[in-house]
Amino acid sequence: MQMLGVSQQDFLPEDDDAKVREASGSGGSIDAYMQELLERALALRDRESENQGKHVLKKGLKYIEENFSEESLSLNSVAGAIGVSGNYFSSIFSQEMQMTFIEYVTKKRMEKAKKLLVQTHLHSSEIAGEVGYKDPHYFSFVFKKTVGCTPREYRSGK
Repeated sequence: MQMLGVSQQDFLPEDDDAKVREASGSGGSIDAYMQELLERALALRDRESENQGKHVLKKGLKYIEENFSEESLSLNSVAGAIGVSGNYFSSIFSQEMQMTFIEYVTKKRMEKAKKLLVQTHLHSSEIAGEVGYKDPHYFSFVFKKTVGCTPREYRSGK
């Protein structure tokens, strides 16, 4: 429990000594007491594991928010930056976000692209670079696939 960061007070309440004495004196109830302790330990382990996963996800989302416009952004680069394996981050990410890492990053990039198309006069190829796409043609392809129209059509309001 200590390795998980669970305090002794959370795991063993103050009346625990009395429960141990009672269980020891009555013979058979020590098994029930030990089972209760094991169940408590497993519940605390699960809670701490869930909290750790949420903390990892929060750090990952912050990193993505700050770096989504980098062409080199990848699941492994995010995982490395926050100190976890790519497989672990991928698992936590898709479980909590209900979408893949790529779907999420693409969504963030398209949201930013839509804002830039409406709020600036930058060319589509410049916007592609601003949101993490080196190839403007690929950017246009992804934009049309996800938004339903070309960047030019989006800008003109069609």
